[in-house]
Amino acid sequence: MNFLRQFHDIVSNQEIDFSDKVIKLLEFGLEVFDLEFAIVSQVDDKLYTVIHVVAPEDAIAVGTQFDIEGTYCAHTLEANKALSFHHASKSRIAQHPCYINFQLESYIGAPIFVGKKVFGTVNFSAPNVSEPFSEESHDYVELFAQWLGNELARNASSERLIKKNYMLAQVEEVARIGSWELDLLENKLYWSKQTKAIHEVPADYSPNLETAIEFYKEGESRDLIQQVVQEAIEHGKDWNIEIQLITAKGNPVWVSTYGEAEFENGRCVRLIGTFQDVTKEVLLREELKKQKADAERTLEDRSILLAKISHELRTPLNGITGMLTTLLYEKSEQKREEKLKVALRSADILLNIINEVLDFSKINHGELKLEPSHFLLKTIFVDLASLYLPLYQEKNLNFDVDINISEECWTYCDNTRLTQIASNLLSNALKFTEQGTIKLSVTAKVQSGDVILNLQVSDTGIGMTETFMKSLFSPFTQELNKDRKKGGTGLGLAIVKELIDYMGGTIQVSSEYLKGSCFDIQLPLKLGQSQSHDALLACDIDFSTLPLSILVVDDNQINRFVLKAHLEKLGLTADYACDGIDAINKCKQNKYNLIFMDCVMPEMDGIEATRILREEQICPTDKTYIIALTANTSADDKAACKQAGMDLFVSKPVKNTAIEQAIVTAKEHFLM
Repeated sequence: MNFLRQFHDIVSNQEIDFSDKVIKLLEFGLEVFDLEFAIVSQVDDKLYTVIHVVAPEDAIAVGTQFDIEGTYCAHTLEANKALSFHHASKSRIAQHPCYINFQLESYIGAPIFVGKKVFGTVNFSAPNVSEPFSEESHDYVELFAQWLGNELARNASSERLIKKNYMLAQVEEVARIGSWELDLLENKLYWSKQTKAIHEVPADYSPNLETAIEFYKEGESRDLIQQVVQEAIEHGKDWNIEIQLITAKGNPVWVSTYGEAEFENGRCVRLIGTFQDVTKEVLLREELKKQKADAERTLEDRSILLAKISHELRTPLNGITGMLTTLLYEKSEQKREEKLKVALRSADILLNIINEVLDFSKINHGELKLEPSHFLLKTIFVDLASLYLPLYQEKNLNFDVDINISEECWTYCDNTRLTQIASNLLSNALKFTEQGTIKLSVTAKVQSGDVILNLQVSDTGIGMTETFMKSLFSPFTQELNKDRKKGGTGLGLAIVKELIDYMGGTIQVSSEYLKGSCFDIQLPLKLGQSQSHDALLACDIDFSTLPLSILVVDDNQINRFVLKAHLEKLGLTADYACDGIDAINKCKQNKYNLIFMDCVMPEMDGIEATRILREEQICPTDKTYIIALTANTSADDKAACKQAGMDLFVSKPVKNTAIEQAIVTAKEHFLM
């Protein structure tokens, strides 16, 4: 009993760890067996490794390894039970390597089993001959081995469990999944570390059922979780839902929560489940839904646009083709002139429609860029008033103009877009007013270093309903008002609004159905610098007397024919090239001081041809003026032309006035 009591005192001591207990057991065994060496070994594939040891003067170190066949333990493992020798030199193992090498006379040991697998041995030995070991001694050493096996198994399980829990915690953290448990008998709620992290509460936070409910967003989310919990308790119904929480820090998060009930004797005793933070997934899903809706809306807009444009293009095209066709058989000069004017007006309408579509496309794709320049602000509105006055008079409408802008007010902004805004409003007023007055009022004041422009266009026309006003600046809304069947793409005001926003301005609209409308616009413009007024006017020049050697480069025969007609009207002649390579060859043979260069051509485009002409000094900048002709009118296109060495940019379709002004600019450049 004394042995068992001491053994129990050692193994039940909670104040020391496993390694210390093993050492104390080994020391205790040495006292019991009256021996000198005590070892716990691990045997793996014929290799004997010392993992715990008590030896005089630390003669054997932990980690020392032997071939298992060189130890007495080989016999113990072979016997598969406790084994002893008290006088080895007089026994059957006298020639054993262990005796030959270490002269150990006494030995007692037993195999250690972890489960059904041999782990190693616990053994005691000495170089002195001992008394024969009793059966009781064999029981003692087997008790040591049994306890060691059980503890090693328990420690291994504990390590596996710790590792498993650690891995589970890692998985929870990576997957943003937490667990929870509600004990309904004790009314206790448990949250895992990750569940607490999802709720953004401290690690030592103790949740309860009442406070947990408050984390759910008030309203639909809170009502839903209370409903599914109630159904689980009453009917054992599992749940798997996405729901919104408001964390302890006030952050909204979406979680996927799963829960199930456990019953005992027909009564729900426990709810268990998981939380997973799915905020990113929900937001991504919502964004994808939005993108899908946007894509569907874009497709719908495109369909409307195509149908609308297809309809609107036919009217001016019909005017152009109809008038030109009848001209072939028209003998009267007066009627020929009238039909030509109709064709030209139809062409202008067609060009305006195309420009609106292109502007709308640029705005939709974020490609709209302003091209500011210095100009006299008042001239824009004076020119517009002069342009629209005869149009209003033709419909017997009064046109009141009030332009309160200084004659010396220079501004720096995109005058083309500013003109487009005002022109669009004046055109709408003309289109939707059958009688009465249209008024243009413009003022400009210098304020804090900027020019504040106030523009107002009002009319006594058809006006707008409240329903129509709500979608006034949306594209294609013209047909929402059945009384506004006046034609057009329905893009004009949408473009006006985008341009005003882009320029940092505001627009306000007031209207009364059947009584008229008023558009008030305010735009902040930068102060500009005064520019020279010495530019020549085309009407003052006799072009036929200019010493010009002209080359026209265009791959399209019709375009070459059109430009030839323009030049011949001015009394000028030119040579012609069909692409960039042809142009370079002609420039090598002749000296041209003015080149009209198409930008988009096969073989070699105009930009590449210009670059070669400039870099190789075939047409140096001080000798040859190169004018770009292109239907691509974006800021990037103009920048590419300029970078290649072109001097001026003329958009297609080309008009007489544009050709004349280009030649005037070239004349000023060379001071011809």
